[in-house]
Amino acid sequence: MRGIALVFALVLLVPARAAVAQQGEQVADPGDDPPPIASRPTSGEASLHSGRTLGIGETMIAGAAGWPGIWVLVEHAISSSFNLGIRAGLTYGSLMALAPGVGGELGIPMRIHLFGEGAIDLAAYVEPAFSIAEGASVGEFGTVYSGDLGWSGRLELGGLLGVHVSEGLTLLVGLGGIIGHVHVPAAGDPTIVGAILGKLGIEGLISRDTMLFAVAEGGIGFADDRGAAVNVFDVGLASAVLRLSFGIAYLL
Repeated sequence: MRGIALVFALVLLVPARAAVAQQGEQVADPGDDPPPIASRPTSGEASLHSGRTLGIGETMIAGAAGWPGIWVLVEHAISSSFNLGIRAGLTYGSLMALAPGVGGELGIPMRIHLFGEGAIDLAAYVEPAFSIAEGASVGEFGTVYSGDLGWSGRLELGGLLGVHVSEGLTLLVGLGGIIGHVHVPAAGDPTIVGAILGKLGIEGLISRDTMLFAVAEGGIGFADDRGAAVNVFDVGLASAVLRLSFGIAYLL
């Protein structure tokens, strides 16, 4: 219910903000021109999840809750086309299945701007991540080892498309994949895991520096069968993957 309320808040607040901004433009001082386009995102508005990267030198902090956990993030624009961040999270669900599991994770998200014209931006994203948690949380779900301590390393990568649909409002879609491994010592050798994920989201600025967002990711995850070196991604071991994030971000 909180996630639905956040989406409604974005829909209601963003048009109101746009109306205020339009009135402000009528009385704006000519000397208050925005910075050159080369030093800021395509639309001039901050974005954390879409293909529109932050402007050079900008830093954004964010926090979110949802499934499979909660997280905080700091992201900095090394250049107008490359953003680098650090994300720490506490998980209470599996990263690779719809199953409970407690643990922690650390990721290094990166966005690389590839194309921008008008209201459209395209970027690639890459995020290496490390988790230490119950086996179920890192991918050892559905076995007798799901409650044992384990760890995993993974690489997430894909593409992001952002569309600046109106003042203060951005819609985003993405498609990507995950490849990694899980090691629960009690279960023996490490297990290869992977996933294919689609992403949908909305970002809305409620002030110049403050943004609300809602992002959903869904797809299918795979694990090996611990057998011979064939069928590494065994369709028989596929599972549904779901991630939801509802949060707030602030541009420093």
